[in-house]
Amino acid sequence: MKIAVHHTPDAHAYSLSRRWIPELEKRGVDVLVLDFHVPDIIEKVRGCDGAMWHWFHNVRKDKLAAPRILHAIEFGLRIPVLPNLSSRWHYDDKVAQYYLFQAINAPNIPSWVFWNYEEALDFVGQCAYPIILKLAIGAGSANVLKLDSQKQAEKTLRKLFGGGLQPGELNWFSRRARLRGELSHLRAACIQAVKGGVPQKRVPRPERYSTERSYAYFQQFLPGNPHDIRITVIGNRAFGFIRHNRPGDFRASGSGNWDVNPRNVPEEAVRIAHGISGANGFQSMAYDFLRSPDGKLLISEISYCYVNKAVYECPGHWDANLEWHEGQMWPEEAQVEDFIEAVNRERRV
Repeated sequence: MKIAVHHTPDAHAYSLSRRWIPELEKRGVDVLVLDFHVPDIIEKVRGCDGAMWHWFHNVRKDKLAAPRILHAIEFGLRIPVLPNLSSRWHYDDKVAQYYLFQAINAPNIPSWVFWNYEEALDFVGQCAYPIILKLAIGAGSANVLKLDSQKQAEKTLRKLFGGGLQPGELNWFSRRARLRGELSHLRAACIQAVKGGVPQKRVPRPERYSTERSYAYFQQFLPGNPHDIRITVIGNRAFGFIRHNRPGDFRASGSGNWDVNPRNVPEEAVRIAHGISGANGFQSMAYDFLRSPDGKLLISEISYCYVNKAVYECPGHWDANLEWHEGQMWPEEAQVEDFIEAVNRERRV
């Protein structure tokens, strides 16, 4: 069995390919390590039994190239890929997820998408405040804004339906946010240096590769959520933990403050996530849940990729029957196990 994996020498610390490769090799797979950006990538992958590429929302060339190239491999070469189309087409696209949630009747936070300025203006003139506005792209709470008044909402709409907004402009590229990020990285680097270690390579900020305009995406604000609930489903395994909000903030994503005690994870969230992943052919999917004022679990957004360490720290996982299995596991190990099984099934056809 030969599997092509996208991996480059400058792959950053969170790249899943760093563990995919040794996990594949450990199982006797012939791993072809490639840079999938090269012009002749299709010919290089031709003859392989599968292909794997973990690309990031905030690396411009990856986001432009990966969907196109994986489409060609999956549907042209007709070999399994990770992530597959079902798992990736809505990645880092909250507007696409809005339509997906409607189509599959997922229990998601009440949301509204507008493609017309006048309709959006009418909405902000009668909706309840505060309300959440999100750009389609962004992770770690970037591009998420709590609007407290109609005046604030109308000002934001004029930008969205006018010159547009750059990714991260809402709450990442502000001078104060940049300074906090630089100080945080410097502090971590100093701690590592004192300990004698090598400072971890920073994750790049979102590049200003596109302008978000001509749409508006709103979500109902759900008060009383000091944390969200993250369920990560990989095949028949669901890992769960809670993520605490940043101090003085309503957002949990990217806080880095998680609690992996399974007693804090609602079984209902595990059931919902398993059900959606199984019904829709997701190979790997992280679900972020919040509670409505009446206690109902609602999905905020989803992503095929995530920080691996948080999943590994979970003391075990639930299978699709909600049976608990003790023991830690790197998500890359689970992904590789499932992908090899998928490749073997395809080879037997």
